[in-house]
Amino acid sequence: MTELERYEALQEYNRFEKLVNTEEYVTEDEFNFIVAYDKTEKDNFSLVNSQYGHYLNLNVYSEHDHEKRANEMEIG
Repeated sequence: MTELERYEALQEYNRFEKLVNTEEYVTEDEFNFIVAYDKTEKDNFSLVNSQYGHYLNLNVYSEHDHEKRANEMEIG
């Protein structure tokens, strides 16, 4: 493996980790990237097609955070 190949593999891994571990919503392209990288992650996402993204990441989604955000929007 050349230096360039190692660098590209590391960049791909970092992108995958960021999407899976920090992004609550992902686009369809991001979802496809995640599943191509690791097929087992498919079960950790739910299709929602919301204003935030196409797929909800169940790894980081928190009902508490959702309710808190909804409450803040109601209060203003």
